[in-house]
Amino acid sequence: MARFLKGIHGAYSGKVGSVIGSSWRGVDYVRSLSKISNKKASEGQIAQRAKFAMAVAFLSPIMDLLNLGYSDKLQGKATGYNKALQYLMNNGGVTGTYPTLEIDYSKIVIAKGSLSNLMAPEWSEPFPQEIALTWAPELNKYNSFADDSVILLMYNKNKNFFSILESSTRAAANLSFTLPASYAGDVLEGWVFTGHRDGVKTSPSFHLGELTIS
Repeated sequence: MARFLKGIHGAYSGKVGSVIGSSWRGVDYVRSLSKISNKKASEGQIAQRAKFAMAVAFLSPIMDLLNLGYSDKLQGKATGYNKALQYLMNNGGVTGTYPTLEIDYSKIVIAKGSLSNLMAPEWSEPFPQEIALTWAPELNKYNSFADDSVILLMYNKNKNFFSILESSTRAAANLSFTLPASYAGDVLEGWVFTGHRDGVKTSPSFHLGELTIS
């Protein structure tokens, strides 16, 4: 992949012959189309492709959130989605032996940045379908601000469905909400991170673990 400068008519985007032009964060790139191979894939290659496909299928629905989660300037030019995918693949995020594969949810990182994450976050179900996320409201003037947004991602493993909530701040020390009755008996995975008022800086995400709804 090559980076290129805009000409008199600006940068191009799309396919021209065997070349594809694209742009991300104001940086323009050009790359050639991959060549088609007639060579039969090995068992290892098939297994790796299956792992990659599973990782892509899981992360694709939250692409916009991942791009936000990795929007901190410290993260460079790659998309947040690509960084999250790379981390998942490089850190054993897809486990098992092909064709029996599964996602290790603890290896999913949905955000990474210079803000401080929440201190001691925990989630629970104090009443049926009533979820409470709590944390210690530790503040400082460098990377932990009272008005930092708290962003919660939930994944319903039974329904294969993501939910995103952003209705609290670091200083509030809690986030409470009610789930639909249809969630009874379902198992959720959760992640949380914080976002700065500038819409760019974020914290690393924290995996809250599994929660079974009564």
